[in-house]
Amino acid sequence: MAKYMTQKMSSGIHVPITYYREQPAHPDHKKDSGPFSRDAKAAYVVARGVTADAVEVGKYMSDQGVPTGGECEEI
Repeated sequence: MAKYMTQKMSSGIHVPITYYREQPAHPDHKKDSGPFSRDAKAAYVVARGVTADAVEVGKYMSDQGVPTGGECEEI
C-alpha cells in the first residue's frame, strides 16, 4: 500500500484543502517534503486566489493514507 505526504492549507474564510502526494520509502526534506510543501502552498494560492502571505500552512505529515473528509487534492 502506498504511503502519502499530506498537508492542509487554509486562509481566512476560504475552505481548507488537504494536499497529498505519494512519497518515496524515506522522504528527504530537500528532495521530497520541502518541494511538496511549496507545491501545496502554490496550489492553494491558485485555487483560492489569495496571496502566498495569507496562506496558513498546516502540519506536514508523512506515512499517511489518502486523506478523506473535506476538500482533498493530489498534487
